[in-house]
Amino acid sequence: MMTSLGFEKHLPDLGLITHYSEFGKSPVHEISPWTKAVLLPVVVFDITVISDLRLLLMMLLAVVCLYWVSELPIVHLFYWWTLPAFFVTSVAFLLVWSVPGSSLISYGSIHLTSEGVAFLVTLIIKALTGVTYSLVLLMTTKYNYLTHIISKVLPYPLSQIALLTYRFLFLTLEGLESTVVAMKSRGGLKLSGLRKSGKFYGSVFALAFIRSFDKADRVAKAMQSRAYNGRLTSSYRVPRPSAGGYAFVFVAVLLSTYLYSCGGHL
Repeated sequence: MMTSLGFEKHLPDLGLITHYSEFGKSPVHEISPWTKAVLLPVVVFDITVISDLRLLLMMLLAVVCLYWVSELPIVHLFYWWTLPAFFVTSVAFLLVWSVPGSSLISYGSIHLTSEGVAFLVTLIIKALTGVTYSLVLLMTTKYNYLTHIISKVLPYPLSQIALLTYRFLFLTLEGLESTVVAMKSRGGLKLSGLRKSGKFYGSVFALAFIRSFDKADRVAKAMQSRAYNGRLTSSYRVPRPSAGGYAFVFVAVLLSTYLYSCGGHL
């Protein structure tokens, strides 16, 4: 667990994600990893082509229901939503003011329209839908199964980069935690004021980032000493989709094709 920083509840806990993926017993955990992995690009395609706000809300509700059926912590999900919502808002905030339509707020040549607000809400819902399904995939699929799927789907060396990046995140978070604990034991977290706190946390992350390079070098040498030749192979047998799984994927692809042909509207 990460040291209490005041904002850690808004960041996905990789340890918690791994715990649910390895020890979860929900019906979604029993679904073939191949079925869940194939549905990820389908979901991404759908949220890309669909522009109807009602359809997007229905998709988000369906994915949240899937998350709930997976017996995953729903409260954590709402906290984790704040990060993608903030990112989308910060990126699209300036674009909202340039969308033509019925004016809600006007100041000189600047106008905020109802269509602009709908545009921002649409982007946020798309982001939340993609993030939520990605969490469902990660938290209901064992890491060994993900390793096998990634090694089969992605070409070399992209598969190795993806696998090593995921595992190295744990090492980076451990380094960040040890840095914060060391500073906290010296009274470094007793700060007041947004400006001072911002500078402090910026220095903490910068130090952890620099140290991660040294950690990566040590990890590389340790792997080379264990005969790592540039390829991580998986010997685990991933359960294949059932007949129902194939049918569900087929229907999902067919529905996505239909929505695309309709221009993202029913």
